[in-house]
Amino acid sequence: MEVKKTLKEGDLVLPGDHLGVIEEYLPGEGVKEENGELIATRAGRVRIDQEKMEIYVEPVTDTPPLPKVGDIVLAQVIDVKPPAVIVNLLRIEGESRREIATSKMAGIHVSSIKNGFVEDLSSEFKIGDIVRARVISNEKSPIQLTTIDPDLGVVYAFCSRCRTPLIRRGDKLICPKCGNIETRKLSRLYRKLVI
Repeated sequence: MEVKKTLKEGDLVLPGDHLGVIEEYLPGEGVKEENGELIATRAGRVRIDQEKMEIYVEPVTDTPPLPKVGDIVLAQVIDVKPPAVIVNLLRIEGESRREIATSKMAGIHVSSIKNGFVEDLSSEFKIGDIVRARVISNEKSPIQLTTIDPDLGVVYAFCSRCRTPLIRRGDKLICPKCGNIETRKLSRLYRKLVI
């Protein structure tokens, strides 16, 4: 018969380690219940919430972030089609500069671009633009984003003629090199963020 040691707060455990029985604690994050036994599902440190009578495993490694509904993300436009803009997620704002842990494809449907009617998506976004957006759905692929708020939208853009970074003048973008004037769904934070 296997002797099970008693675990205490802060002990290091590995996936499959026995943590206790369901009569002692409820299973929290990183813990599953199998036939009344509480088993670790990830490597980490044992944490016990006495108030909730819950045991959980706090990861010891920094896992790559997953975009959650409400998160602000930075993304780069890779395609503009009539119903939606397709972007490649770069990072989650406020997270470390770690890679995102899921498919990096996301979409911004025409109805989620801005308040009001959008006649032509190519006047709102161009391939290569850097966009600040909010996650509104992550349940299916691709992740769905919105740029409706004033601080969301294009934060960095290049001239479609000569690829020079565009400068904002009111609600228009002007190329300092060739003089080309373009429009976008601009964020209030245009060229104010470190990309």
